[in-house]
Amino acid sequence: MKFFKRLVLCGFLFLSVLGSSHAMGQLFMFENPLVGEKAPDFSLKTVDGKTMDLKTVRGSQNTMVFFWATWCPHCREQLAQLTKHLGKEMEQKGIKILLVDVEETPAEVRAYLKKYNVTFDVVVDEEGSVTEKYHIVGVPTFFFIDKQGVVRAVDHALDEDYEKMFVAK
Repeated sequence: MKFFKRLVLCGFLFLSVLGSSHAMGQLFMFENPLVGEKAPDFSLKTVDGKTMDLKTVRGSQNTMVFFWATWCPHCREQLAQLTKHLGKEMEQKGIKILLVDVEETPAEVRAYLKKYNVTFDVVVDEEGSVTEKYHIVGVPTFFFIDKQGVVRAVDHALDEDYEKMFVAK
């Protein structure tokens, strides 16, 4: 009985510590707190050392921001789908695409992009500051930002009917 009480107490303490975090809220409620809010602007370096910021890349167009990592098998699948056909289709429809690599070095990412012939704009969030600002709990994660700069949807897979993601729900 004593062991059971300790177990319950430890479980309660564990859940109360984690219960207040945005990440736990997103995990249990399945919604990122930025949905319906202005997308936070950020400025990161590309794999070639040039600085890019979201506001300039986005302009006044619908934009998809893809948080990913080279070590993530699901990210590689989604990136292959984007590279093979959906990316070209999106760009033809005026949708901007920006890839944000999560906490890797530019050299690692550059080698991957070259090997798999990825031609999209890619920035590297080495320190994880943008990843934290966007409340990312796992990769792959796609943010769909409308022409006004509002996050309309967040998903972990790229849907063939991606255009609906830019519309307010």
